[in-house]
Amino acid sequence: MTIAAYDYIFLGKPYDAEACPGVSEETLQKMRHEYNYWYPLNLGVSGKDLIRNHLTFALYCHQAVLGIDKTITGYFCNGYLMINNAKMSKSTGNFLTIDDCIKQYGTEATKLTLADAGDGLDDANFDKTVANASILKLYVLDQWI
Repeated sequence: MTIAAYDYIFLGKPYDAEACPGVSEETLQKMRHEYNYWYPLNLGVSGKDLIRNHLTFALYCHQAVLGIDKTITGYFCNGYLMINNAKMSKSTGNFLTIDDCIKQYGTEATKLTLADAGDGLDDANFDKTVANASILKLYVLDQWI
């Protein structure tokens, strides 16, 4: 890949066979098509800790390099994930993977607990007592049905 190939794909510049040795225009057309299909993104999602670096950089780069018509149209930032009101961290042992949650609480109780955990820039709190209570509520609902 050369600068000319990237210019063809991302900036719509004409194909230059000399500047793109070994890469056919047909191949680059497929890449350009994929790029134009997926861009601009409707929504960029990231954590609140990346607002000042990654997301700001993404805003500037999309605008400066790709232009206004390919700039991401919206951003959403989420907070951190906590478990029982303590920061989730592998180093402290306070950590659950989705797989672990599903094995321990089941898929439905995990979804209910995550839905109850919070949203937006607030830190989401996966509360194990809520997960256990969700199992009980689901069991009672199942019995009632």
